[in-house]
Amino acid sequence: MTVPIYVINMKCCKDRWLETQNKLNTLNINAQRFDATIGRELSEQEIKIWYCPKKNNKQYHRDLTSGEIGCYISHMRVWQKIVDEALPMCVILEDDLSIQSSFSRIIEAAEKLQNWDFIKLSDSRNLAFVDTQSLESKFVLGNYLKAPSGAQGYMLSLEGAKKLLRRKPFFRPVDVDMQFHSEIGLNMIGIKPYPVATSGQFESEIARANSGRHSNKSTFIRNLKHRLNLYMQRKKISADLSVITKKL
Repeated sequence: MTVPIYVINMKCCKDRWLETQNKLNTLNINAQRFDATIGRELSEQEIKIWYCPKKNNKQYHRDLTSGEIGCYISHMRVWQKIVDEALPMCVILEDDLSIQSSFSRIIEAAEKLQNWDFIKLSDSRNLAFVDTQSLESKFVLGNYLKAPSGAQGYMLSLEGAKKLLRRKPFFRPVDVDMQFHSEIGLNMIGIKPYPVATSGQFESEIARANSGRHSNKSTFIRNLKHRLNLYMQRKKISADLSVITKKL
């Protein structure tokens, strides 16, 4: 498999990287470790480069923790690497995952698709597709109205990375921003059965490393705005399957 794979991992969790690496090696998959950013280790000036508290106050229902900021920066740095190196596509994983034997076949099948930006490889809630199409008989390709949250495993194209980087400075958590695909014209699809699952420990480790408490409580107005924005987003289909599967 020629598609680069990056596993986001904190320096203090090398055992988790080794465990993930062993799982991938068992499937004859090579991956590169990508050093995660720790939000609480950043200065205020560094955080301002990445995160906009004013937009957060106006467009999200609560402030982000330093852990959420660090998590988002970690993903955004991988996206920047894709752009800087002009990589056609890559796979981005968080650590502490269960990985199915179908992983390689799904990535190889995805390489044959076109005009996609973002492919979900995991969804803990297994949200339904809107439109579906068989992919090499064993897998199902689909788009979403209610796009899944979670950033534990996904495939990203060069054009998708460019679109996601438009959000810098960000104001929502990275997995929530992924749900708002229409804001940046992100063509998002998924492939089931998903080959990646997580125990959720990555988020808790980052939160623990960053003393992950929110700096203030939400308000009724902030909650209302966010819920309305999410409601409106869920009326928009995440991608046109006919375009993505045109050459199959």
